[in-house]
Amino acid sequence: MLKDYLILAQEAITAQKEIYQVKQQRLELAQQEYRQLHDVWEHKLGSQISCNAGPDCTSSSGHWELRAAMQM
Repeated sequence: MLKDYLILAQEAITAQKEIYQVKQQRLELAQQEYRQLHDVWEHKLGSQISCNAGPDCTSSSGHWELRAAMQM
């Protein structure tokens, strides 16, 4: 009986470790995506500030342009 309990407890611990690892990976991916978006936003914001709003300046960047820049 004790042996069965210990086996079940070990399986539960293993399952919890796997769940923790998955959550850790998701957190790392979310942090990486945040940093990428932040970098793209900083770059875009910097280029808008340095732009003098002339005809060569495009200050309205769409959502898809940001996504494309992030995936590069």
